[in-house]
Amino acid sequence: MTAGQAALIFYHLTNIGSVSALTDLFNNDAEIFKKENSEIDEPTLQSQLKTYVITYKDVPGGDPASNYTVPTRAINTHTRITYKTNDGTDLPEKVFQDINATITGNTASKVITGISGNTYQDDNHTLIPEISGYTASANSVTFENGGDSTKEQAVTITYTKNSSPATSAPNASQSFRVYGKQKLYRYQHVDFKKSERIRKYATKPSAYAPVFTVVNTTQSKAGNPRYELSDGSYITAKSAYVGKLFLEDETAKTLYVTNPKGIWTHTATDFSDQLNHLKQGSKVAVTKLVKDGDTTRYQLANGTYVTGNQRYVTTDKPQWVTRVKAEGGRNLYSDVDLTHRLKHYRKGHIFTVKGWDYSYGHNQLISGTKRYKISGGYITGNPKLVKIIK
Repeated sequence: MTAGQAALIFYHLTNIGSVSALTDLFNNDAEIFKKENSEIDEPTLQSQLKTYVITYKDVPGGDPASNYTVPTRAINTHTRITYKTNDGTDLPEKVFQDINATITGNTASKVITGISGNTYQDDNHTLIPEISGYTASANSVTFENGGDSTKEQAVTITYTKNSSPATSAPNASQSFRVYGKQKLYRYQHVDFKKSERIRKYATKPSAYAPVFTVVNTTQSKAGNPRYELSDGSYITAKSAYVGKLFLEDETAKTLYVTNPKGIWTHTATDFSDQLNHLKQGSKVAVTKLVKDGDTTRYQLANGTYVTGNQRYVTTDKPQWVTRVKAEGGRNLYSDVDLTHRLKHYRKGHIFTVKGWDYSYGHNQLISGTKRYKISGGYITGNPKLVKIIK
């Protein structure tokens, strides 16, 4: 990335300062960005990081300093992006000032630089910002100078006003919620194109699966099933990728609690109170299914109710692990992401397991890894590192 691109990312991550001030900071103080007309050579950098061992030397003050130099390559393309709306409506000035674009009447423009052939995928909307009520014509820019680096490439991003006909308006009686079963993308239009992806959702365990509100079931021109969501975007409707959020099995006799935080029992289906807490791994007998729209509750023998939400319960008996043995030296951590180490245990140590959870639970871009909860913290759930003892 260039200094300007780096500044833009940091600006949106921190929401402090200004883009221009951060650009000056990178240009003046960061060695990597002092090279004119160059950007980080990401493929080479990634390749080197896999094999390169950083060594340190003593410097005044005792701080370590690396002798590693980040690789760069020459920029050969300048692209001018023009932003406009399809109906001539003025662009929101503050939105485009935040990305350092120049506003002229009802259009805006910005020049970016890069390497010919590369694609800038703007999933975080730092280059192609979101406008309420409108959908951008693309969320990526591919640099292409046609072999002539002296020419300025022109790209137009058009924001189309979202239509809201009565026939497709969200209907509370017809809408329902689904959860993601594996990696999928949300798209701007029903005919999925890579350039029109809005966001990626990684494969997550059910407890942290992404949830979508569906207002219409439709299909693409090719006949592929699609769900239209409440915000006007689309996801696949294939059962391998998504499923109903709430259980609808009227024959179910047993539910198992799978959510790391457990669930509560309630006196009524509106869940206005909390009676008894059921821990992860609990098994409950159910006698009746109660539906309210797409929401379901299950009644227990004592007349109380529990949720039918598949992020919390399942009808399938999960594997319950009570003890694991360390295959090698293992560390105990205070957090599920295993970043704060508390203690080290030798190979062969037996751990008593109280439950399980997953790293990066609420980060929809990362799948996450299984962890075992034990007394005092968490350990890895990798079967190659800990062996289940039956």
